[in-house]
Amino acid sequence: MDEMVLRAQQWVNATYASVPGYVRTAENGVTGWGIAFALTRALQHELGITELSDNFGPTTFSRLSQYGEVGISSTNMNMRTIVEAALYCKGYSGGGIDGAFNTNTLSGLTALVNNMGLHVGYVTGVTPKVFKALLTMDAYVLLSGGDAYVQQIQRWLNRSYGHRRDFYYGPCDGYFSRDVQKGLILAIQYELGMADGVANGNVGPGTKAGLQSQAYVRQGSVDSGDTGFVRLFQAALTFNGYDGHWSSSEGTFDSRIEFAVKHFQEFVKLPQSGAGDYQTWMSLLLSTGDPDRRGTAMDCMYPLNSATIASVRAAGYKYVGRYLNGGTNKRLTHSEIALIFDNGMSIFPLYQEWGDAVHHFSYSQGYQAGLEACASAREFGIPYGTVIYFSVDFDALDSEITSAVAPHFRGVRDAVAEDGNRYAIGVYGCRNVCRRLAALGLTTRSFVSGMSTGYSGNLGFPLPSNWAFDQISNFVLAPGTPGAVEIDNNIVSGLDHGINSVNRERDANDAFYTYLRWLEARAGQWRDQGHTERSAAELVAQYLRYRSRKYDFAGAETTFGAIDKDFVDFAHNYAGRPDKAPLRDPVTFWDSDVEHFGATFGAVLNNTLHDDRTKVSLVDFGGWCGDLLSTLGDMVQSGVSTSDAYDWAVDHIANPSDDSFFTIGDFIADVDAMVLGMQFRAHPTRTLSFEISEIYSDIYRAKARFDSFYSVRFNKNLQTLLGAARSVFYQTSDLLYNVGREAFWNRTFSESTGHQIVGTVPDAYKDACAAGFATVVQRYSDM
Repeated sequence: MDEMVLRAQQWVNATYASVPGYVRTAENGVTGWGIAFALTRALQHELGITELSDNFGPTTFSRLSQYGEVGISSTNMNMRTIVEAALYCKGYSGGGIDGAFNTNTLSGLTALVNNMGLHVGYVTGVTPKVFKALLTMDAYVLLSGGDAYVQQIQRWLNRSYGHRRDFYYGPCDGYFSRDVQKGLILAIQYELGMADGVANGNVGPGTKAGLQSQAYVRQGSVDSGDTGFVRLFQAALTFNGYDGHWSSSEGTFDSRIEFAVKHFQEFVKLPQSGAGDYQTWMSLLLSTGDPDRRGTAMDCMYPLNSATIASVRAAGYKYVGRYLNGGTNKRLTHSEIALIFDNGMSIFPLYQEWGDAVHHFSYSQGYQAGLEACASAREFGIPYGTVIYFSVDFDALDSEITSAVAPHFRGVRDAVAEDGNRYAIGVYGCRNVCRRLAALGLTTRSFVSGMSTGYSGNLGFPLPSNWAFDQISNFVLAPGTPGAVEIDNNIVSGLDHGINSVNRERDANDAFYTYLRWLEARAGQWRDQGHTERSAAELVAQYLRYRSRKYDFAGAETTFGAIDKDFVDFAHNYAGRPDKAPLRDPVTFWDSDVEHFGATFGAVLNNTLHDDRTKVSLVDFGGWCGDLLSTLGDMVQSGVSTSDAYDWAVDHIANPSDDSFFTIGDFIADVDAMVLGMQFRAHPTRTLSFEISEIYSDIYRAKARFDSFYSVRFNKNLQTLLGAARSVFYQTSDLLYNVGREAFWNRTFSESTGHQIVGTVPDAYKDACAAGFATVVQRYSDM
């Protein structure tokens, strides 16, 4: 409880309790929307508004603008007191909550305004726009988990465009949000030359035309002043989770930005030009991207027939989304399956029984949906391992995701497990739904309802990393003909190829094997040119490792091996390069972290295991050992008690959620890199595409490789496993390992944990991590 917030609550209730339309706020010393709304209604009353509301709308702003700045020269003491009370509710000093506007009030107000990015020096009054910002729950300091570069951009937007009529000051908390997105679009519209009253924060025909004709930026483009399209493009990249190099190259489009742009374009499946062209701008700004793009996937409500499927095929579609349920007017049929396959297309199955309102979502309803979906899939002969997309067909608020949608999908998960874990779980929904469920480890793939641009869950949220299909438009194919059919047009990421047969199982990793074979061909060419220092397998692994530069940092070469960047450039720029593809584990249905595999495979090839298998070396540090060290840091940061540390470790090692430093993707990559790496040390001429496909296309071999990891690294001996896991945290005879471990810890965890070195972490935590890892390894080995 905050004493001054309590005083603010008491003052506003006591002062306005008898005013018609005033709604009392709780007197509990806790800030929130209740006190913000109460102060808003109080302000409206002071401005002579009789119809009071929680909304600080146009009437309130207009009346306040007519009144002018509220400050030390204002005669209305209640309005001055409202400012002071609001400052305390924002976390700033407000003086005595008596309207005096003393030095404490002015210091708090100055701090607020400067935190908003306005840089105006000492402040003695509150402008209407600052007053409006005061009566929100927006934060102007970096919140936990917020991004410092995002905050810098938020402050720059406020400072650069706050003088425009319809640009209201947005939060500066380090989080991309709906209001921040609107502010960015307004700024673009102002740079396009739109007048006040025309610019509205929505991407309409005028904005689209302007982006096409005025906003193209590329390497070498430079803003002429403190604002411009390069800075705005950098901001949009940063908001979408890519490095826009805001602090180091503001207003200059250099090669580093071009690199980031190409990665973004690859992610959203645009041509990798490296430039800020129209389609790239649109993908950065809207959940649809360019809605006129034609995808290669479609979904439709009603069954296809011989006439309509001809229209679909003629339009170039390869993947068809159809419903496993929904009655005779909507449900997939056996004859339709045959028709789709006969026309050379694949199916991705959908499940929706209602799902268009929050009351359709609960654990029990999700459990029932899971059972029914699995039963329907088996009835149609859908191959095991196929992703089934369960629908969330409404604009679920964040609170509703927490209270209803997430429990619903836990029910789906448990039902699918009860059925034997034969199918993988996907979700159809807005971006926030997809991102939240993926972060909770409840879904493996996302079918994004991107064309619902008005959904709050699509505003201020980047595309989820596990997106397979992105629904961006709806229209009728072949209108006015017997083959007319209404479809949803979907962009395809390549993470899900659907099924093209109900008689044989389609390997979900076909695209990855093809990707590897293409890389192996490039590696062969490179070696034929005389670059024979590395095997083809190591070159391919280096390309996988380097493709996002996550493992390109000081000291990386010592652990993972020196990278041949000339080969990486040769392969990356070679004509006909296929899109990178995922590698999905057939046992767990979760993706391996392919970049992690490439790095760890290099560590196995370039270092040697300790003769005493209870000791660790750089081979281990490049894989499971580094991940276990991260788990220790994560454990200490969590504040879990030592008595619960073992259970915590078991839950966080090989975990599918984002709430882990040692994810299931990391664990799979560690296992594969160790097992295959040791084979390739003995037989370097083998090919990764063959060895990986041999494992991943056979469920028995896929399960057995976990046992091979236990055997190859730990001699399938529990004491050896425990000893090696414990030695991760203690000094060893391997000097390079000791140096690497402490450097990694110091860089990643020393500040957040309060332990400058690993040695000062309590042994109980280390032992719990070691024991938890041993339990997880044994569980997978027992498969």
